[in-house]
Amino acid sequence: MSIRLSEREANWQGFIAQEITPFWQCYHQAIELTTLDGLTQSCATFRHPQAKRNIILLPGRVETYPKYQEVIFDLFNTQANVFVIDHRGQGHSQRMLKSTQKGHVAHFNHYAEDLEQALAYTRFIDNDLPTSVVAHSMGGAIALNWLHLYQPNIDKLVLCAPMLGINAGLLPQKTAFYIACFVDRINRIFKSEPGYFFGQQPYNRPDFSDNVLTGSKVRFDFGQDIQAQCKLGGVTTTWLKEALRLINRLPSQSRFLNCDVLLLQAEKDVVVSLPAQDKWHEYASEFDKNVIKRLVKNARHEILMESDDIRAEVITQIRHFLQG
Repeated sequence: MSIRLSEREANWQGFIAQEITPFWQCYHQAIELTTLDGLTQSCATFRHPQAKRNIILLPGRVETYPKYQEVIFDLFNTQANVFVIDHRGQGHSQRMLKSTQKGHVAHFNHYAEDLEQALAYTRFIDNDLPTSVVAHSMGGAIALNWLHLYQPNIDKLVLCAPMLGINAGLLPQKTAFYIACFVDRINRIFKSEPGYFFGQQPYNRPDFSDNVLTGSKVRFDFGQDIQAQCKLGGVTTTWLKEALRLINRLPSQSRFLNCDVLLLQAEKDVVVSLPAQDKWHEYASEFDKNVIKRLVKNARHEILMESDDIRAEVITQIRHFLQG
């Protein structure tokens, strides 16, 4: 018998053994392809035998898709085909620098290009089913940029704690961008490859006691065990510059949205900027877009991997939104 959403943490090992592992063995189709600039890209599909929709799942920075096994299981059980990707430079996709623990990208558009190519390669949305996107953190920024650049036929978009702004303290996002540009330019003068931005460092496994991601210890430990297999540290000066370049464009790009949006905002998020999410929502609403914003009480950044009492309601909201 299936373990209920609200009872998984107390039965975690049984849930993984009885439901997740058999599901993964049966439906997980791992795929490797080569990007337009010659990098190895890792992604996967999960094809439902009675599919009623397609769902594209986009993880956040640092993450690898096997961390999302429970999320994929829940999305799949809405009678959905699921596609998921390891973004370039992280997870099991190829790194671009000699120092493989640096979080780096030369241009944020590359993430959208990789996604477009992977979807074409797998022919994932080459059917008559409605297609939705569920995106977490950096995946949210990638999703919005992909929608803007390629204008795919997407029905619904779920943004979970999206990176619509970095947590830069009192600095406006534009000021942070100019600082990042200056630091990156200086960095390039003295180093052969981009260095870490101030305060960033190589991989160091965090402790649950002071983590800012989730209140669920079993999900935290599960995810960190997986992340330890493909270590990634902090971001380079170039990554930050390119991220902020895109972030400052996202509000004006919202006028071109042509799908319904559910924005899930984590009340206790200190990883991304909540005011930036509010600003983006205001812009999108001004353009008469159907954008629903929901504050998830007591949630930290990883909404999709929070404790049962928070997560069960979130998954239910997402299901209703996608099936509505």
